[in-house]
Amino acid sequence: MTFIEIIDAFTFYGLDVALLAGLTTGVTQLVKILLFKKRTNKKLVTLLPFLIGTLAYAVYACVRNLSFAYVLREYTSVVEHGIAVGSLSTLCYVLYEQFVREKKGLSATERIISTLIEGYVPDDALEQTAKAVAEAISRDVTGNGAERTREILASATCGEIDERDVTLLSKLIIETLAHITTA
Repeated sequence: MTFIEIIDAFTFYGLDVALLAGLTTGVTQLVKILLFKKRTNKKLVTLLPFLIGTLAYAVYACVRNLSFAYVLREYTSVVEHGIAVGSLSTLCYVLYEQFVREKKGLSATERIISTLIEGYVPDDALEQTAKAVAEAISRDVTGNGAERTREILASATCGEIDERDVTLLSKLIIETLAHITTA
């Protein structure tokens, strides 16, 4: 997409879409925090800005035209603008994540652990759990690192996976790190 096409898109959709995209970004983050705290359904979270953006634009169109019938008559325009709101909202979120948000910074070991536990530990506890596991393994002088790792993972998963899987996951982490440090 060229610069002229980007300017043309903003001219076509208008400032209302940009403002609604900012609102949609905030509402989407709030919904993700409140409803998807434990487990994240990535497919639904991906569609969330588009659904919220379309709903926000539909409400905006009702208020602007003082008629709910407008949304029914011009549903294609409302859906088109709603998807534009969701797209711009997604773009805002990506730009924020990549350029603005201060990253906490994980070490290489913590990133490996984070990748291994990603599907098992809730997203909001992922970095903290990875750091705790890395610290437990690095401080292990008794050879009991697998047991301490298992305890950390069991408490972080909130009982959502069974004991056998927690034990296997902790062994996987220990073995993976052992192979990486010896390589």
